[in-house]
Amino acid sequence: MYAVDERQISASAVVKPKYFNRVKLLDMVTRIVPSAFFLLVVLLKVNELYAFMMKGNASGNEPAWRFVADLVSRSSTICFLGLMSVLFLIRLEPIKKAKGILPRVTAIAGTFFVALVTFFPRANLSMTQTVIAGLLSLVGTGISVFVLAHLGRSFSLMAEARRLVTTGPYRIVRHPLYIFEAVASFGVLLQFLSFYTVLIFIGFGLLQYHRMKNEEAILENAFPEYPSYKLKTARLIPGIY
Repeated sequence: MYAVDERQISASAVVKPKYFNRVKLLDMVTRIVPSAFFLLVVLLKVNELYAFMMKGNASGNEPAWRFVADLVSRSSTICFLGLMSVLFLIRLEPIKKAKGILPRVTAIAGTFFVALVTFFPRANLSMTQTVIAGLLSLVGTGISVFVLAHLGRSFSLMAEARRLVTTGPYRIVRHPLYIFEAVASFGVLLQFLSFYTVLIFIGFGLLQYHRMKNEEAILENAFPEYPSYKLKTARLIPGIY
């Protein structure tokens, strides 16, 4: 009997380290790959920003405010993507994860779907429309950076629970990052406005809606206090929704 137990203990000791190593390897990959991707995008954006600054307003056709607005907008986008790259590396290990492939596909599609808008021709906007579109993108991206920084190591791209954040902007609504990402994306939509880009934006909204539902289900399962927090805060718009 003792010999059998000894073999079982020995087998268990071999299996657990292998399983542990696979989990650690997977965690490392899911940190490094997205972080490297966003870092690559940041480097490309920095290169674009440098070229934009060197070119300046060489043509003389655009007013100075337009150049400054573009400069600030591009810089805020770089800050947002750079912060995402850092947070992927330092984020906490998840307590719970959504099961199945659909939540993962929804999360990835929701993150990158709206980028399809930029493949269409730019709309011919008036100066007022250009200012509105630029301000929406700038404000949305700028506040998204603030929300992302507040979320910190609890940041997730997929539907995962790391730590329940209920302070700062999360005291007001449950998904502030989604709100301001949508504001920034709407500003981009206006710059490429067409029937097809509107359809893309609607698809983006539906994907984000399902991401919110998936995240809330995981958080409710991981944190006993989440239902109480959910009752006290709106999903997106205080007093309305």
